[in-house]
Amino acid sequence: MKSDKFNEVEELKTPVHPNKILSAFGKPGLFITGTNTDIGKTTVTGALAGAFRRLNIRVGVCKAVASGCPKNPNRGNGKHLTDDDLLSPDALLAATMAGLDTTNEDIMRAISPIRFAAPVSPHVAAQIENREPDWNRLALAINYWREACDFLLVEGAGGWLVPLNRRLFTIADLAQILALPTVVVTGAYLGTLNHTSLTVESIRARNIPVVGLVANRVPIERDISVQSSLDELPQLMHTPMLAVLPQDSQVTLTHVPTNFVDALEPFARQWWNQTARS
Repeated sequence: MKSDKFNEVEELKTPVHPNKILSAFGKPGLFITGTNTDIGKTTVTGALAGAFRRLNIRVGVCKAVASGCPKNPNRGNGKHLTDDDLLSPDALLAATMAGLDTTNEDIMRAISPIRFAAPVSPHVAAQIENREPDWNRLALAINYWREACDFLLVEGAGGWLVPLNRRLFTIADLAQILALPTVVVTGAYLGTLNHTSLTVESIRARNIPVVGLVANRVPIERDISVQSSLDELPQLMHTPMLAVLPQDSQVTLTHVPTNFVDALEPFARQWWNQTARS
């Protein structure tokens, strides 16, 4: 990927609607969404990346839109920051688990094309920073992954219906354009049946397949609320529970435990065998 291509699109003044320039990915992949922000999408994306990597599959990762990004200490002057002046910790973790070169700025533009500093919903961050998401960058990133990987993991931002710009283009709209089946990250807590049902119902209303659920941050000691949630979720959603990931102090912004990769490797193997044959 040529860095000058990204410089060219950054010079565009008029925002382009994503519907006009984005298209279906057209290759095997998954879209990782969740029932809420901070539910653990990045942990699951990283674990899946590690699982596909174990299978010697060229896996790509894309955190399409990220907010709450700290400034890159080696770039920018603190005013009028651009996407490249910021770093996405989520994208760095997933990229590391996929074995990608996080020191290569061109690759990082494909891994994390759209970045905002404000720790709020992307459409609010865009207003605060007075700049629309540059969908050209995302289009270039998707084009890059069409050539550079055999399987792509796209991670959403926040929950399924989070707006990404002032025109209220949402995560759901993005997933529908990319036409990738979804994995829903959820939890095992009082209220999860409602939260998960609303998310899964909205995904299916757009005719997007729900591959399965991943329950994250599940307490080691399971009371009746936790255990009943785990029992009921796959039945009520009519979709399998792909993995149950426990609360683990080793989960950080820079590390996904090996046992999380272990838990998702059987699904990764089965899904790759299924998609590779289709």
